[in-house]
Amino acid sequence: MHRLSRESAHLAGRLLSGALGLGVALMLTGCPGKDKSAVSGDTSQIVAQVNDSEISIHQVEAMLAAQPAIAEQLGANGPHRALDSLIDQELAAQAARQAGLDKTPRVLQAMELAKREVLARAYQDQLAEKVIMPDSEAVSRYYDSHPELFAKRRQYTLQETLVKAPTDKVLELKDKVEKLATVEAVNTLVNDSGVTYSRRNSVQWAEGLPMDLLSQLVYLKNGQSMGIQRKDGLVILTLLNAEETPMSSGQANNAIQAALLSNARRELVQKGMEALRQKAKVQRMGAFAQPASGASAASAP
Repeated sequence: MHRLSRESAHLAGRLLSGALGLGVALMLTGCPGKDKSAVSGDTSQIVAQVNDSEISIHQVEAMLAAQPAIAEQLGANGPHRALDSLIDQELAAQAARQAGLDKTPRVLQAMELAKREVLARAYQDQLAEKVIMPDSEAVSRYYDSHPELFAKRRQYTLQETLVKAPTDKVLELKDKVEKLATVEAVNTLVNDSGVTYSRRNSVQWAEGLPMDLLSQLVYLKNGQSMGIQRKDGLVILTLLNAEETPMSSGQANNAIQAALLSNARRELVQKGMEALRQKAKVQRMGAFAQPASGASAASAP
Protein backbone atom coordinates (compact mmCIF):
# COMPACT_ATOMS: atom_id res chain seq x y z
CA MET A 1 0.00 0.00 0.00
CA HIS A 2 1.32 3.45 -0.92
CA ARG A 3 0.36 6.28 1.40
CA LEU A 4 -1.64 9.26 0.18
CA SER A 5 1.16 11.54 1.36
CA ARG A 6 3.42 10.29 -1.49
CA GLU A 7 4.30 12.96 -4.02
CA SER A 8 2.19 13.23 -7.15
CA ALA A 9 4.99 12.21 -9.48
CA HIS A 10 5.84 9.12 -7.44
CA LEU A 11 2.24 7.90 -7.38
CA ALA A 12 1.83 8.64 -11.06
CA GLY A 13 4.96 6.62 -11.71
CA ARG A 14 3.49 3.70 -9.83
CA LEU A 15 0.38 3.85 -11.97
CA LEU A 16 2.54 4.08 -15.07
CA SER A 17 4.64 1.03 -14.16
CA GLY A 18 1.52 -0.93 -13.27
CA ALA A 19 -0.11 -0.27 -16.61
CA LEU A 20 2.18 -2.36 -18.82
CA GLY A 21 -0.77 -4.45 -19.91
CA LEU A 22 -2.64 -1.33 -20.96
CA GLY A 23 0.33 -0.07 -22.95
CA VAL A 24 0.64 -3.37 -24.78
CA ALA A 25 -3.10 -3.48 -25.38
CA LEU A 26 -2.83 -0.10 -27.07
CA MET A 27 0.13 -1.37 -29.07
CA LEU A 28 -1.96 -4.29 -30.30
CA THR A 29 -4.51 -1.94 -31.80
CA GLY A 30 -1.82 -0.76 -34.20
CA CYS A 31 -2.51 2.87 -33.27
CA PRO A 32 -0.41 3.85 -30.22
CA GLY A 33 -1.99 6.44 -27.98
CA LYS A 34 -5.32 6.39 -29.79
CA ASP A 35 -8.67 4.93 -28.83
CA LYS A 36 -11.21 3.46 -31.24
CA SER A 37 -13.57 6.36 -30.56
CA ALA A 38 -10.83 8.79 -31.62
CA VAL A 39 -10.17 6.87 -34.82
CA SER A 40 -13.83 7.00 -35.71
CA GLY A 41 -13.90 10.77 -35.26
CA ASP A 42 -15.72 10.81 -31.89
CA THR A 43 -13.84 13.47 -29.91
CA SER A 44 -16.23 13.50 -26.95
CA GLN A 45 -14.16 10.87 -25.18
CA ILE A 46 -10.77 12.49 -25.80
CA VAL A 47 -9.17 13.91 -22.63
CA ALA A 48 -5.72 14.89 -23.94
CA GLN A 49 -3.90 15.63 -27.18
CA VAL A 50 -0.19 14.69 -27.11
CA ASN A 51 1.39 16.01 -30.30
CA ASP A 52 -0.31 13.94 -33.02
CA SER A 53 -1.78 11.34 -30.65
CA GLU A 54 -4.88 11.37 -28.49
CA ILE A 55 -5.69 9.86 -25.10
CA SER A 56 -9.26 8.85 -24.31
CA ILE A 57 -11.19 8.54 -21.07
CA HIS A 58 -11.33 4.79 -21.69
CA GLN A 59 -7.55 4.56 -21.44
CA VAL A 60 -7.62 6.51 -18.16
CA GLU A 61 -10.27 4.18 -16.78
CA ALA A 62 -8.31 1.13 -17.91
CA MET A 63 -5.18 2.34 -16.14
CA LEU A 64 -7.10 2.92 -12.89
CA ALA A 65 -8.73 -0.50 -13.19
CA ALA A 66 -5.28 -2.07 -13.51
CA GLN A 67 -4.27 -0.64 -10.10
CA PRO A 68 -7.47 -0.61 -7.96
CA ALA A 69 -5.69 -0.27 -4.60
CA ILE A 70 -3.74 2.80 -5.70
CA ALA A 71 -6.79 4.22 -7.46
CA GLU A 72 -8.76 3.95 -4.20
CA GLN A 73 -6.01 5.77 -2.30
CA LEU A 74 -5.87 8.57 -4.85
CA GLY A 75 -9.64 9.06 -4.71
CA ALA A 76 -10.95 11.96 -6.79
CA ASN A 77 -7.43 12.77 -7.97
CA GLY A 78 -7.02 9.30 -9.46
CA PRO A 79 -8.15 10.11 -13.02
CA HIS A 80 -5.92 13.19 -13.16
CA ARG A 81 -2.88 11.27 -11.90
CA ALA A 82 -3.59 8.46 -14.35
CA LEU A 83 -3.83 10.93 -17.22
CA ASP A 84 -0.50 12.48 -16.21
CA SER A 85 1.06 9.03 -16.34
CA LEU A 86 -0.46 8.29 -19.74
CA ILE A 87 0.82 11.60 -21.09
CA ASP A 88 4.33 10.79 -19.84
CA GLN A 89 4.02 7.32 -21.31
CA GLU A 90 2.93 8.66 -24.69
CA LEU A 91 5.68 11.28 -24.76
CA ALA A 92 8.31 8.67 -23.94
CA ALA A 93 6.91 6.30 -26.55
CA GLN A 94 6.96 9.02 -29.22
CA ALA A 95 10.55 9.90 -28.34
CA ALA A 96 11.51 6.23 -28.48
CA ARG A 97 10.04 5.86 -31.97
CA GLN A 98 11.76 9.03 -33.15
CA ALA A 99 15.05 7.63 -31.85
CA GLY A 100 14.44 4.37 -33.68
CA LEU A 101 14.28 2.37 -30.46
CA ASP A 102 11.18 0.54 -31.66
CA LYS A 103 13.35 -1.12 -34.31
CA THR A 104 16.08 -2.39 -31.98
CA PRO A 105 16.25 -6.17 -31.36
CA ARG A 106 15.88 -5.78 -27.60
CA VAL A 107 12.74 -3.67 -27.83
CA LEU A 108 11.20 -5.76 -30.61
CA GLN A 109 11.75 -8.88 -28.51
CA ALA A 110 10.25 -7.24 -25.41
CA MET A 111 7.20 -6.08 -27.40
CA GLU A 112 6.67 -9.56 -28.82
CA LEU A 113 6.94 -11.14 -25.36
CA ALA A 114 4.48 -8.59 -23.95
CA LYS A 115 2.07 -9.19 -26.82
CA ARG A 116 2.20 -12.94 -26.18
CA GLU A 117 1.60 -12.40 -22.48
CA VAL A 118 -1.44 -10.20 -23.10
CA LEU A 119 -2.96 -12.69 -25.54
CA ALA A 120 -2.29 -15.62 -23.21
CA ARG A 121 -3.85 -13.77 -20.29
CA ALA A 122 -6.91 -12.91 -22.38
CA TYR A 123 -7.39 -16.57 -23.27
CA GLN A 124 -6.94 -17.71 -19.68
CA ASP A 125 -9.38 -15.05 -18.49
CA GLN A 126 -11.88 -16.36 -21.03
CA LEU A 127 -11.45 -19.85 -19.59
CA ALA A 128 -11.88 -18.57 -16.05
CA GLU A 129 -15.09 -16.69 -16.88
CA LYS A 130 -16.89 -20.04 -17.03
CA VAL A 131 -16.52 -20.46 -13.27
CA ILE A 132 -19.71 -21.15 -11.31
CA MET A 133 -20.43 -19.27 -8.08
CA PRO A 134 -20.10 -21.68 -5.11
CA ASP A 135 -23.40 -22.46 -3.38
CA SER A 136 -24.06 -22.29 0.37
CA GLU A 137 -23.38 -26.03 0.77
CA ALA A 138 -19.89 -25.67 -0.71
CA VAL A 139 -19.21 -22.69 1.56
CA SER A 140 -20.36 -24.67 4.62
CA ARG A 141 -18.16 -27.63 3.68
CA TYR A 142 -15.14 -25.38 3.37
CA TYR A 143 -15.88 -23.73 6.72
CA ASP A 144 -16.22 -27.08 8.49
CA SER A 145 -13.10 -28.57 6.87
CA HIS A 146 -10.85 -25.68 7.99
CA PRO A 147 -11.45 -25.12 11.71
CA GLU A 148 -7.92 -23.69 12.03
CA LEU A 149 -9.05 -20.76 9.86
CA PHE A 150 -12.52 -20.22 11.28
CA ALA A 151 -14.10 -22.05 14.24
CA LYS A 152 -10.72 -22.46 15.99
CA ARG A 153 -8.98 -19.50 14.40
CA ARG A 154 -6.03 -18.17 16.36
CA GLN A 155 -3.76 -15.18 16.57
CA TYR A 156 -0.20 -16.43 16.95
CA THR A 157 2.60 -14.58 18.71
CA LEU A 158 5.83 -16.12 17.46
CA GLN A 159 9.53 -15.77 18.07
CA GLU A 160 11.36 -16.23 14.78
CA THR A 161 15.02 -17.23 15.04
CA LEU A 162 16.96 -17.18 11.77
CA VAL A 163 20.04 -19.38 11.96
CA LYS A 164 22.84 -19.53 9.39
CA ALA A 165 24.70 -22.81 9.54
CA PRO A 166 25.86 -25.78 7.39
CA THR A 167 23.39 -28.57 6.67
CA ASP A 168 24.72 -31.04 9.25
CA LYS A 169 24.51 -28.40 12.00
CA VAL A 170 21.03 -27.38 10.87
CA LEU A 171 19.68 -30.92 11.07
CA GLU A 172 21.15 -31.40 14.53
CA LEU A 173 19.77 -28.09 15.78
CA LYS A 174 16.32 -28.73 14.28
CA ASP A 175 16.06 -32.09 16.01
CA LYS A 176 17.01 -30.58 19.38
CA VAL A 177 14.82 -27.47 19.34
CA GLU A 178 11.70 -29.42 18.44
CA LYS A 179 12.11 -31.42 21.66
CA LEU A 180 12.29 -28.35 23.90
CA ALA A 181 9.31 -26.93 25.77
CA THR A 182 10.27 -23.33 26.61
CA VAL A 183 11.51 -20.30 24.71
CA GLU A 184 14.28 -19.89 27.29
CA ALA A 185 15.59 -23.37 26.51
CA VAL A 186 15.51 -22.66 22.79
CA ASN A 187 17.38 -19.38 23.17
CA THR A 188 20.01 -20.98 25.41
CA LEU A 189 20.55 -23.80 22.93
CA VAL A 190 20.97 -21.42 19.99
CA ASN A 191 23.20 -19.06 21.99
CA ASP A 192 25.51 -21.92 22.96
CA SER A 193 25.59 -23.56 19.53
CA GLY A 194 28.13 -21.18 18.03
CA VAL A 195 25.98 -20.33 14.98
CA THR A 196 25.14 -16.94 13.51
CA TYR A 197 21.53 -15.98 14.21
CA SER A 198 19.00 -13.17 14.55
CA ARG A 199 15.68 -12.99 16.37
CA ARG A 200 12.43 -11.11 16.12
CA ASN A 201 8.89 -11.46 17.43
CA SER A 202 5.82 -11.22 15.24
CA VAL A 203 2.06 -11.50 15.54
CA GLN A 204 0.35 -13.52 12.81
CA TRP A 205 -3.31 -14.28 12.14
CA ALA A 206 -4.11 -17.81 11.03
CA GLU A 207 -5.27 -16.70 7.59
CA GLY A 208 -1.98 -14.87 7.02
CA LEU A 209 0.10 -18.04 7.35
CA PRO A 210 0.82 -20.63 4.65
CA MET A 211 -1.47 -23.65 5.09
CA ASP A 212 1.40 -26.13 5.37
CA LEU A 213 2.90 -24.04 8.17
CA LEU A 214 -0.44 -23.45 9.90
CA SER A 215 -1.21 -27.17 9.92
CA GLN A 216 1.89 -27.68 12.10
CA LEU A 217 1.50 -24.62 14.31
CA VAL A 218 -1.96 -25.66 15.48
CA TYR A 219 -0.43 -28.58 17.37
CA LEU A 220 2.21 -26.54 19.22
CA LYS A 221 1.82 -25.51 22.84
CA ASN A 222 3.24 -22.29 24.26
CA GLY A 223 7.03 -22.59 24.39
CA GLN A 224 7.28 -25.34 21.78
CA SER A 225 9.08 -24.84 18.48
CA MET A 226 9.25 -26.08 14.93
CA GLY A 227 12.21 -25.84 12.59
CA ILE A 228 12.03 -25.03 8.88
CA GLN A 229 15.15 -25.97 6.95
CA ARG A 230 16.39 -23.54 4.31
CA LYS A 231 19.29 -23.53 1.88
CA ASP A 232 21.39 -21.27 4.06
CA GLY A 233 20.25 -22.44 7.46
CA LEU A 234 17.20 -22.85 9.68
CA VAL A 235 14.15 -20.85 10.72
CA ILE A 236 13.00 -21.69 14.26
CA LEU A 237 9.42 -20.68 15.07
CA THR A 238 8.70 -20.72 18.77
CA LEU A 239 5.10 -20.25 19.91
CA LEU A 240 4.96 -17.57 22.60
CA ASN A 241 1.18 -17.32 22.74
CA ALA A 242 -1.91 -18.38 20.81
CA GLU A 243 -5.20 -16.59 21.36
CA GLU A 244 -8.35 -18.07 19.92
CA THR A 245 -10.40 -15.57 17.91
CA PRO A 246 -13.06 -17.68 16.17
CA MET A 247 -14.90 -16.48 13.08
CA SER A 248 -18.52 -17.45 12.54
CA SER A 249 -19.72 -18.93 9.27
CA GLY A 250 -21.60 -15.71 8.55
CA GLN A 251 -18.48 -13.61 9.04
CA ALA A 252 -16.43 -15.96 6.87
CA ASN A 253 -18.96 -16.33 4.07
CA ASN A 254 -17.55 -13.70 1.70
CA ALA A 255 -13.93 -14.74 2.26
CA ILE A 256 -14.78 -18.39 1.64
CA GLN A 257 -16.69 -17.60 -1.54
CA ALA A 258 -13.71 -15.60 -2.81
CA ALA A 259 -11.31 -18.45 -1.99
CA LEU A 260 -13.51 -21.04 -3.69
CA LEU A 261 -13.93 -18.85 -6.76
CA SER A 262 -10.19 -18.34 -6.97
CA ASN A 263 -9.55 -22.09 -6.72
CA ALA A 264 -12.22 -22.83 -9.31
CA ARG A 265 -10.77 -20.26 -11.72
CA ARG A 266 -7.31 -21.77 -11.28
CA GLU A 267 -8.60 -25.28 -11.95
CA LEU A 268 -10.47 -24.16 -15.09
CA VAL A 269 -7.33 -22.51 -16.45
CA GLN A 270 -5.17 -25.52 -15.64
CA LYS A 271 -7.60 -27.88 -17.35
CA GLY A 272 -7.88 -25.62 -20.37
CA MET A 273 -4.11 -25.32 -20.72
CA GLU A 274 -3.67 -29.06 -20.31
CA ALA A 275 -6.18 -29.62 -23.12
CA LEU A 276 -4.15 -27.29 -25.34
CA ARG A 277 -0.94 -29.14 -24.51
CA GLN A 278 -2.48 -32.50 -25.37
CA LYS A 279 -3.56 -31.23 -28.79
CA ALA A 280 -0.31 -29.42 -29.56
CA LYS A 281 2.98 -30.76 -30.85
CA VAL A 282 5.64 -29.41 -28.49
CA GLN A 283 9.28 -30.37 -28.88
CA ARG A 284 11.93 -29.15 -26.46
CA MET A 285 15.44 -29.02 -27.87
CA GLY A 286 19.08 -28.91 -26.83
CA ALA A 287 19.69 -27.81 -23.26
CA PHE A 288 15.91 -27.41 -22.84
CA ALA A 289 15.05 -30.97 -23.82
CA GLN A 290 13.84 -31.69 -20.28
CA PRO A 291 11.17 -29.52 -18.62
CA ALA A 292 11.97 -27.86 -15.31
CA SER A 293 11.11 -29.93 -12.26
CA GLY A 294 7.80 -28.88 -10.74
CA ALA A 295 6.93 -26.74 -13.76
CA SER A 296 3.31 -25.67 -13.94
CA ALA A 297 1.31 -25.78 -17.14
CA ALA A 298 -0.55 -22.57 -16.38
CA SER A 299 -0.76 -19.75 -13.93
CA ALA A 300 -4.02 -18.69 -12.40
CA PRO A 301 -5.55 -15.49 -13.67
